[in-house]
Amino acid sequence: MNAVLYVLPVFLLLIVAELVASKLIKRQVYRLNDAITSISIGYISEFIRGLVKLVTFGIYAILETKVGQIDFQNTDPLAWILAFILYDFFYYWMHRAGHEINLLWGAHSVHHSSEYFNMSTAMRQSATTVFYNWIFYLPMAVLGIPWFVFVVTSFASLFYQYWVHTELIPKMGWFDRVFVSPSNHRVHHGQNSYCIDKNYGATLILWDRLFGTYAEEQDQEPVIYGIRSKVKSWNPVWANLFVFNKVFSSFAETKGWKNKLMRLFGPPGWEPETGAVVKTQFEPTEFQKYDTQTSPAQSFYTWVSYLSLSVFFYHFLTIAYSMPVWPRIAYGCLIGLQAFCIGGVLENKRLIRNLDIFRGISVFCALIANWWFSEVSMSGLVLAITGMILFIIAHVYLYKEERQTRDSTVEIPA
Repeated sequence: MNAVLYVLPVFLLLIVAELVASKLIKRQVYRLNDAITSISIGYISEFIRGLVKLVTFGIYAILETKVGQIDFQNTDPLAWILAFILYDFFYYWMHRAGHEINLLWGAHSVHHSSEYFNMSTAMRQSATTVFYNWIFYLPMAVLGIPWFVFVVTSFASLFYQYWVHTELIPKMGWFDRVFVSPSNHRVHHGQNSYCIDKNYGATLILWDRLFGTYAEEQDQEPVIYGIRSKVKSWNPVWANLFVFNKVFSSFAETKGWKNKLMRLFGPPGWEPETGAVVKTQFEPTEFQKYDTQTSPAQSFYTWVSYLSLSVFFYHFLTIAYSMPVWPRIAYGCLIGLQAFCIGGVLENKRLIRNLDIFRGISVFCALIANWWFSEVSMSGLVLAITGMILFIIAHVYLYKEERQTRDSTVEIPA
């Protein structure tokens, strides 16, 4: 249940390796604000998924035990072979539904919202898809695939999908025709016309070829990443809610229950006036990525806060499943609040920066006074004090930079 604890360092090391490789070949595939936002979204997602997975895996286990048609054992090779094929098959349809049903697109769209394509993008996972995606795999439980086999297979699939989020690996010949590859997945993340709703596979690209949703990467038209409705924010919470906001706003504005239901369960872009899908106009040659200038003080603050956030998140993973539910929720919300504050500082929002100061001081005082945990080790105390010193330096740096900028723009009367 807590396997992310062991692979998170691997994921982060792969991000560093890709960043170093991109620097060596002088190709920019990362922006600090975008990458930190993607990782923050991943942390929030894993917190939510951790709460819900206990329930969904439990439902799967009960269903497999009560109505499973074949009594497979965990050591049965046939069970593992079937699990791999069936999981990949049902993943295809779950993923396709996430693109072709507007309400589900609201959940899945956060994964596509980055306009960069790198291994940090792989961590940009929705916090809400976990509420529905497990339903697609229940036929495996009815068949009798053991819950342990299902969990391991699903995790192996997730791990496989991580490495295909990169621009640095070119086309791979025959491999691209059988398996999901970086080239295939680049198409999936594109907003070019030839990329929309293509290449849904997790491990095998054969399902896309079979069901007519395969598209090959075109050398003459490079893939433009992201979604056509720009999020235009580094806020990881808003990234999860942006498309939902559009979906429910259009639902409220639409008249007639048939049309309202189509707003939820019809394809994205469906309009009641025409009864058809209306695609947002897109011209690849005119596309400009959303970006904001990151100052030296913001960069320093972001790195300090990101390291602090990662320490908290990793600690959360080590103790989450031994904690009562409400303290676990509170800890997860604290992680989400810190991620929210990082995005606010990157967007130059002073109110959120002040909120972050209050949050940082409150957390430090709670740790020192043993209000948060009943006992803090000496190493934990040293870490907390070091983190607080860096936190104070970062905010003083931000304040000085903001003041200098303000003073330099003040008009001097004649």
